[in-house]
Amino acid sequence: MNDLWQQPQQRALLADRDPASRDRLGQHLQALGLDVTAVGSSEELIEQLLTTTIEVVFIDLNLAGSEVGTEASLDAVSATAHLIRGSGQTASIIVVTTPLSASDQARLTAQDAHLLYKPIDPTALKRLLEHDLQGPTPEASSTERAGLEGDGLGLLRSAFIEALNSHYLDDLRSALEQHSASQAQAVLHKLKGSAGSFGYHQLGALAASAEGLLRQGHALDEVAAQIEAVLAEAERLQQSTN
Repeated sequence: MNDLWQQPQQRALLADRDPASRDRLGQHLQALGLDVTAVGSSEELIEQLLTTTIEVVFIDLNLAGSEVGTEASLDAVSATAHLIRGSGQTASIIVVTTPLSASDQARLTAQDAHLLYKPIDPTALKRLLEHDLQGPTPEASSTERAGLEGDGLGLLRSAFIEALNSHYLDDLRSALEQHSASQAQAVLHKLKGSAGSFGYHQLGALAASAEGLLRQGHALDEVAAQIEAVLAEAERLQQSTN
């Protein structure tokens, strides 16, 4: 194994909807000594960013599908950068793409994103990682700190709503059924942060309130009404976006 860095193994998140290209890039990254998690959808990308500490994120520009257009794809990368910084991550972002116009390149680099062009040159990939993972920690731009709008952010917000059941609500209902206060508190803590990152402040506030009561030592039965309010708000959001 050709390990580039004299430090603990770096964790890479690779998001690409095409299985073949995802596997090829994943093999390159593993050969360079990275611990790779590969996903094929925006929903899975969001889940990993909100639950796992990552050092570098590779995002194929067409992750949301070529049918959404370049503008929405660029917005989605900007929204992902906003999510990474908002969740406390310091992961570097590398966008995998075919050659872009100068203006599109500028939009991505304004988000502290690096570009890796297809077809992928292993030497260029190694050089980029050597520079990126040994360089300074990226800081959020003023655009990110102010928040983002646009079709790309809308795509990620929709993906978050679609992932609510499988990643949050099912676990929360299971915690109630099993009378597990610790499991409920863990799910509420995760939901509090992720809902806030996407601008669903009412859901985040309800989750924070229920989590706070559990953290203070209240029994799960005593917090059941607050948890039901969380579930009701989440279901309302799901219905409103259908």
